[in-house]
Amino acid sequence: MSQEANASTIFDKIKEGPPEKKDPVLEELESIINELQHNKDKKEENNKEEDKKEDKKIGIEFECGDCCKKVINGSKLFFIKHFAVLLPAHGDCLFLKIFSGGKLVDKQIMRAIIIPVDRICAIEINPVQVDP
Repeated sequence: MSQEANASTIFDKIKEGPPEKKDPVLEELESIINELQHNKDKKEENNKEEDKKEDKKIGIEFECGDCCKKVINGSKLFFIKHFAVLLPAHGDCLFLKIFSGGKLVDKQIMRAIIIPVDRICAIEINPVQVDP
């Protein structure tokens, strides 16, 4: 089974169950993040000859037990029920770093990530990856 098929199965399972009202706080957060991500300079809006600027990337910092995880290089963030779904740009991938005891313990590359909203510590716009 392909990774895309696995992601579709996961999304279907999240969507299953009794219908819930959309959380207005999560809807507003999604709207604000999208606005920040697609924000353009006034100069750029006025200069149509200039190439279209690429959208800003999204990063999420979240906790999982005793570990802190940070995923970067997201292009699209949306919320389904009480989960945040982060996807990279088409043909790209997400980068995940796992920290424990203040030290980097693992790195992973992935096509998508689904994070429980109550585990999120921070959502970042255009995070810069700095390796010590």
